[in-house]
Amino acid sequence: MTTGFATEAEKLTEVCRGIFGDESKWIAADGYPHSLALGIIDSIFSTGSHYTSVINVVNAYREYRNTQGGDADRDGTEELLKTFADVGDDAAVWADKIVNNRKPAHTKANAPLKAEVIRQAADVLHHKLHYSTRDDLHRAYAEDEHLKKLKKVWLELPSQRSGVTFNYLLILAGFQSVKPDRMVLRFIRENAELGDRRFTEEEAAALIKKVAELYSTEPRRLDHVTWRHVSGRDVFREEEVSVPAPTTSPY
Repeated sequence: MTTGFATEAEKLTEVCRGIFGDESKWIAADGYPHSLALGIIDSIFSTGSHYTSVINVVNAYREYRNTQGGDADRDGTEELLKTFADVGDDAAVWADKIVNNRKPAHTKANAPLKAEVIRQAADVLHHKLHYSTRDDLHRAYAEDEHLKKLKKVWLELPSQRSGVTFNYLLILAGFQSVKPDRMVLRFIRENAELGDRRFTEEEAAALIKKVAELYSTEPRRLDHVTWRHVSGRDVFREEEVSVPAPTTSPY
């Protein structure tokens, strides 16, 4: 480790402690140990939504699956697609009847519903990549730690090209390695006093891991709380005071 890297890590750790404080108060991405379906739903609804609204969507899906004799916490893409088939593959009906949320994927006119993005995500993962379960993602990771095939199709989904929801999907799927997206890279550039030097994703991942070591937290927890902060989401659990959103929108 170079002297410069060590200095940057120490500086960034100091900044993180000032912003994030006690990690026991952070909103945690606990993930879904056995459900790729819930990971897809949670990740897509996570952008532009309050934390509690995402929980409501996930719980509504759970309740629907319970009424069908299923178990949402063990659903893969096949079971998720079946819920769309139950309502005639109509995303608007799925949004109304199953998750009670018609939030659009973005704010421009004629934006597709997030429900439609979820349908497309499940379809492409299941039929194109043949990823049905969370374990399938981990097997793919063993062959390619960058998950290039998954990333390519995910970023081609409507309004997902920023990579924010891709990063969150990986966190929810239980990957321990840090995968910095543009939000985390932005945080590093603005706070690590890099000057004109640019970090690659690999260098950024190494830096986040070192900061996590100095902070004494898990790298993926620090990665998650960092991109929540930069993208304007709540960092602390609801009973705590939230970190103010950035003055400029990351979108």
